This record gives sequence, structure tokens and C-alpha cells, in this order.
Amino acid sequence: MEDIFEQNSNTQPLRPSGLKTISILSFLGSGSSLLANLFVFLFYDTFITYLSSDEIKEASMDFDVEMLEKFAVTAGQSYFLISAVLYSVSLFGVYLMWHLVKKGIHFYAIAQIALLLLPLLFIDTSLSVLPGLILSGTFIFLYSRFLNIMK
Repeated sequence: MEDIFEQNSNTQPLRPSGLKTISILSFLGSGSSLLANLFVFLFYDTFITYLSSDEIKEASMDFDVEMLEKFAVTAGQSYFLISAVLYSVSLFGVYLMWHLVKKGIHFYAIAQIALLLLPLLFIDTSLSVLPGLILSGTFIFLYSRFLNIMK
């Protein structure tokens, strides 16, 4: 086990490289999702209009634009606001864990679980949450490995 205390300071714990790595990945993932959901919420009508326009349907895309439009319309504008708030809570949890505050894992885990349930509540209860569950569960497990050095 690597030494978690810096020699030059008054027993300030160092952030292990594993915690740094998963925190940075979480900042990138949750941060970009926060921005995306916030922008869709703020410009929802423009987003729906653009998705239903002939311009985007004629462009060659690797994804189904009609499915995305149906998702956005079915979910509604409030879905994107709630998602943005939950991603903010998730980021706050990561921020706390970055600063070695143990209660950050609770913020992170609760937000991630709520984000898994959100599409089931707003879109369709038959959607699969398995990929998101595996990813979120993995990150929660990895964060839990560092709880012993957090205060």
C-alpha cells in the first residue's frame, strides 16, 4: 500500500493515483452530461424543432434522429432539468471525494442511482438500465476502495 501522507506537510493525506483517475473520469463524464442536459433544457424548443427539421434528417448520421426526437419529446423538458440537477449533485460528490471527504460517496451514489431510475419514470419502464448500472456500480465500488483514507 502506498504511503498516503506527504512528508513535507502536517500529515496532509495525498490523493492516490487511482482516486485521481476515477475522479477525473467522473468529472469529465458528469460534467459533460451536466452541460448537455442543461443546454437541452434551456434550448428545448429549438432542439426539438431542429430534430424534426428536414435538414438534420437528410444529413448522414450514425444514429437514428427520429428515435432521438421521440426520446426528447416523450421525456419532456423537465427530464433534462432534473438530469442536470442530478449530475450537479454527482459532481459535488466527486468534488468532496477529491478533497478526501467521505460523505461525497453518498452524494455521488444517490445521484447515480436516481439517474438510473429517471428514464424509467419519464420515458418507459421497459428500458434497460443494465449498462448504466454496471458503469455506475463500478465507479461506486472503486470509490469505496478509498473510503479508508477519507475523513
